[in-house]
Amino acid sequence: MKKGQLTREIILDQAVTLAGEKGLNNLTYNGLARAVGIQPQSMYRYVTNIADVKGGVVATYVSHLVTYLYHELLPYSGKDALIQLALKFVSFTQSGLSFNDMVWGISAFGDDPQVAEQMTALHDLSEKLITGITTDQDQVKANTALFLEFIIGHLGLMTASSRPVDQGLFEPNVERVLDLM
Repeated sequence: MKKGQLTREIILDQAVTLAGEKGLNNLTYNGLARAVGIQPQSMYRYVTNIADVKGGVVATYVSHLVTYLYHELLPYSGKDALIQLALKFVSFTQSGLSFNDMVWGISAFGDDPQVAEQMTALHDLSEKLITGITTDQDQVKANTALFLEFIIGHLGLMTASSRPVDQGLFEPNVERVLDLM
């Protein structure tokens, strides 16, 4: 890549791609520099160190997830929007960064301001939709947590289970959870 065309965002997008292919833990500073076509010492113009890169990868991934969900949900409202959020969330996590890497990255870099900002955006998107269907507004925060934990728990089972997870039950179970609200 030509000098002057490279940005932090381009480097992080490339890092997301590499992490999706090789895993977040296998992402290296030198490998990323090679992938963007610069010397490792030149990377310091854009990223501080490998921890900065990995935190940036997690923030970028969650940002892409939130943007994707936002655009996919535009035609929907209410309960239908939340069902679609759950389905699209699961679908999005089936490509790119593995779910295990995402969870590890959020745990490891959750205090990173960029990661925290993107996690807040994901939470806010969900909460806004939950607010619209919650009968007791004092329960919005608890309902939002229940909804997101249900989706993440399902993803965890899909990833860690030795038995195949019955995908046919996911949408009806999302509806059952939403009916509790």
